[in-house]
Amino acid sequence: MTPTDSHELAEPDLLAQLEDAPASPSSGRNLLVWIPVFLALVALLGLLGWGLFRERTGASSFSTNDGPAAVAVLSRPAADFSGRLYEPFQGSAEFALADHRGKVVVINFWASWCPPCRDEAPVLEATWRRYKDQDVVFLGIDIWDTEADARAYMREFGITFPNLEDRRGRIAVEYGVTGIPETYFVTPDGMISRKIIGAVTDALLVQGIEEAWQAGKAGP
Repeated sequence: MTPTDSHELAEPDLLAQLEDAPASPSSGRNLLVWIPVFLALVALLGLLGWGLFRERTGASSFSTNDGPAAVAVLSRPAADFSGRLYEPFQGSAEFALADHRGKVVVINFWASWCPPCRDEAPVLEATWRRYKDQDVVFLGIDIWDTEADARAYMREFGITFPNLEDRRGRIAVEYGVTGIPETYFVTPDGMISRKIIGAVTDALLVQGIEEAWQAGKAGP
């Protein structure tokens, strides 16, 4: 056997030994360390992707309040807020709740992608037209929506009362909104007298407005 022949035979033997050799414990530990890092990275990328999707499409963490409306009687101060309106109201491009003290304010949280919001939109507009000259202000707060979809919604239903954009849901969270639509009645002295969970009816709106007036008169 020549030296060349012995070298050729040694190479397969060496490869066989490497294949049969057990994996290094340190390599296994390294793999276990990197698996959680990889999973965390995947989760982070997923959250970032969802955030971008929600920002662009208006997808929301709020659910819709389907079914018959429910009424909750409340008695707590209405948190002050302000924000940009889609269209100017009474010569102002912004709406501040504090500027309307002395009036009943009906605050309706909605979004263009919400089916029960679409059901109640004509009722809200009709009731607003009936009360707008009686020291009653309606305010729509559009949450987790796109401006283009919101404007199309308001054109579709001929909405003329002021509407404020709350794209990230800041005001909704402050008021404790858990689903839409929800409608809050603020008395002339700045207290929330009741809220309606679900699509409003004309009768519920009128009852809420009249009750807010009476509560405001009875206040200190």
